[in-house]
Parts: sequence; C-alpha cells; structure tokens
Amino acid sequence: MIHLPRHVLLSLLCLLTFAGRASAECAWVFWQEFTGPLSNASSMVTVSAWETKQACEQALSKKVSSDTESSRKDKDNNVTVDYMAGKPRVWVQSKGRPDLITTSTYVCLPDTVDPRGPKGR
Repeated sequence: MIHLPRHVLLSLLCLLTFAGRASAECAWVFWQEFTGPLSNASSMVTVSAWETKQACEQALSKKVSSDTESSRKDKDNNVTVDYMAGKPRVWVQSKGRPDLITTSTYVCLPDTVDPRGPKGR
C-alpha cells in the first residue's frame, strides 16, 4: 500500500469537504409563466435568482402584489388571484372583451430544475 505524506492527505480531505459543501448549496430561481389572450401560448421566463428559498419567495410575493396592483389601477380590467397547485396565478380579464384573458403564474424552484422541460435536439 502506498503511504502518502500527512500534508497530502490533509489537503485531499479539505478538498473533499469543501467540494461536498459547494454541491449541497443551491440557488433558487423565480420563474414567471405568461399566457396571452390571443394565442393562448405560454412562455416561461426567469425573473430573478436568489441564494435562499425564503428570499425567492419574498420576491415572488412582492411581484404578485405589484402585478395585481398595477392591473387593478386600470379600471378596464378585472383582476383575480388564485393558487393553482400551490402556485400564485394572476388573472387579468378585459371588461370590454371578456374573452381576452392573460394569466401569470409564479414559482420558485431550485436552480437544478428547469420547468420548461428537457432541451432536445
């Protein structure tokens, strides 16, 4: 068996310890899915990234409030907020054209998860 000097063993042990910690840490990504009224096609975009889930969810709450307030200021819209599968969703419906509805769904996910699915060739 090969005997390595103590400083080499100590260096390897430190390297493995720090590598393990780095892989255990995870960033959180705030996603918004927007569905427009004319095509009903949706698009998923990143809004921001955060170091913790709590920080991401705080940003999400602020965005839902902001989007809801700005839509309600327009007197030609009806605004509803619901929670589809635990995710906040903002519905904006035109009073003059009830068939024109936009929705925005918000979610925080670990940076290892892409809600758009796998990328194919």
